[in-house]
Amino acid sequence: MTYQQVFPAISAIANYGNVTMPDLWNLNPFLTVLVFALMSLLLFYLIDRAGWKRAEKGE
Repeated sequence: MTYQQVFPAISAIANYGNVTMPDLWNLNPFLTVLVFALMSLLLFYLIDRAGWKRAEKGE
């Protein structure tokens, strides 16, 4: 019901066109990939250390 009032305001703020994150942050694309890969590896390591595992079927 509020779409007509809210969307144009949000769209005007967030409309950057066809850009990528390295362009937005003015970084080397390979550095951006490296940072996200390291963050993913850290997340996987923390999940492994915390012991969050899927329950086996039948348990």
